[in-house]
Amino acid sequence: MNYLFSKSIGAVATFAAMAVTTTAVPAFAVTSPDFPMAGFATQNGGTTGGKGYSEVTVDNVNDLKSYAKAGNKIIYVKPGTYMGPVEVGSNVTIYGYQGAIIAQPTSGSAMKLSGSKNVIIRNLKFKGVGAHDDDDEDCLQVNHESKNVWIDHVDVYDGHDGNLDITNASDFVTISWTKFSYTSASSGHQFSNLIGNSKTKTSDRGHLNVTIHHTWWADGVVERMPRVRFGKVHVANNLFDSKNASYCVRAAVEADIRIERNVFIGVQKALDLYTSDGAITAAQMIENYEENVKKPQAGTGTAFKPSYSMSLTDVSTQAKAYALRDSIKLYAGATLPDPGKTQTVTPASSSSEAASSSSVAVSSSSVAVSSSSVAKSSSSVAQSSSSQAVSSSSQGEVVSGTATLTKHGSGSAKQQVKQGESIEEFYFTVAGATGATVTGLPDGIVGTMKGSDFYISGTVAQNAAVGAYNFTVTTTGATTNATKSGTITVIGANGEVAESSSSKVESSSSSEQGTTSLDVATVASHFNVSVNGRVLTVQGTTQAAYLLDAQGRLITKVQSLGSESSITVPRAGMYLLRVGHETRRITVR
Repeated sequence: MNYLFSKSIGAVATFAAMAVTTTAVPAFAVTSPDFPMAGFATQNGGTTGGKGYSEVTVDNVNDLKSYAKAGNKIIYVKPGTYMGPVEVGSNVTIYGYQGAIIAQPTSGSAMKLSGSKNVIIRNLKFKGVGAHDDDDEDCLQVNHESKNVWIDHVDVYDGHDGNLDITNASDFVTISWTKFSYTSASSGHQFSNLIGNSKTKTSDRGHLNVTIHHTWWADGVVERMPRVRFGKVHVANNLFDSKNASYCVRAAVEADIRIERNVFIGVQKALDLYTSDGAITAAQMIENYEENVKKPQAGTGTAFKPSYSMSLTDVSTQAKAYALRDSIKLYAGATLPDPGKTQTVTPASSSSEAASSSSVAVSSSSVAVSSSSVAKSSSSVAQSSSSQAVSSSSQGEVVSGTATLTKHGSGSAKQQVKQGESIEEFYFTVAGATGATVTGLPDGIVGTMKGSDFYISGTVAQNAAVGAYNFTVTTTGATTNATKSGTITVIGANGEVAESSSSKVESSSSSEQGTTSLDVATVASHFNVSVNGRVLTVQGTTQAAYLLDAQGRLITKVQSLGSESSITVPRAGMYLLRVGHETRRITVR
């Protein structure tokens, strides 16, 4: 499989950036991308959480426990510490504001899924009581045949028995963009994640299908990242750099583990083959990056091939591996933005019910938009740049009042994409109108009306002209129609950018042109960067320079710099500039 898990992050309007040394990485919660669901949680009918049910915002533990246990709800959790255990029912989305913490009591779990079905948990911190060598429960647990669970952008630390375990025939689980760690509050048994809790639990056969991607096992974790019995587990594009690790992934009885394109740095063992309990089905190491791993392990057997489509980042070189590492360090954990305030639309029609802007932060999770849902059909390539999509119900109908368009989805309305690659899908909720049209898209990108939502998706044609495409979405069938605009910048398959394209993508405020915000990511400084508009001037080095986006994808490379050289960035935003082993994070406005 040729994977490139870059569509999601490549769609973000502002390129985020990351430190590449051991210097602490600052959190940028307000700009963290809303990555789409991928992996096993998209199987078995998919995972939609509380989609289709009412929303509620809670600010006290009694309400949180009551709504979570009852299920059939989208629950937003206000900042504060909520003492568990919180039991979670079925058909639930639980999404935290920044600063929302679920705490583990002295005995029991912080949050427990037991027989729960169709659950999404995002943007929360789970604070354990401290790991100690005694018998208790995990900080967050998925147990007793829970199915279709997506745990995304959470931070779990100091779990009493473990941080997060998946046991007892639970199934179709994805863990993504999550951070696991232990602090000084833990004194032993710092074993993070168990999948399959016993060698005698043969009823787990055929279950425990789990995907873990873009997750960080940080300092304090000693073992179980994860330890697997019986399950089919896809461990992909993760970061393992705990200085305390004795081993990372452990394969035990009948484990079938696909360990793919991960980054292992400074650990004792990337993989441990534990055969004392019985034969291992497979623990296949595929295209991983290992640096300073004390005891390399080649793996055993041929692992399963996933039943889903999921893109993965190449980590075949140090530069690529470090870029993935930096991205995970920046975005793993509770880094998503807060849900917004409710917007009221007047007058209302059957398609214009009040749309909560909070769904901007969670819509891709609650409607279960997977990374494979981006349209990639060959027929889309034939569409012209002036493609239009109109709801069939819009013909001849007029809705009295003013229409609105509300942006949703993880894809940005201003994004950059290579020829022949898919954009990150996004959509507008159409209210107070009967449909919508779009003009100005590059060849291969189309607008499609689905219910009351207007989706922008597709694959840029291989021969699409390089440059910036300014598109406009317009509602139809309203007394006063609404418009929204954006820009899709097409770059060449080899990263080339048309000279004219940079002039088309300007900051929304001309007063900001030429302003800079430089954040040095390393303590030592051997090269300097200054910014004038979108021109970076690099001084103090003659090495090659690499300009990367937040996922570590190469935007441009200057083979050999002079003592003072210039690099032009394609658009306003944040970038990662790497020269040798040093990096600068640069914001261009």
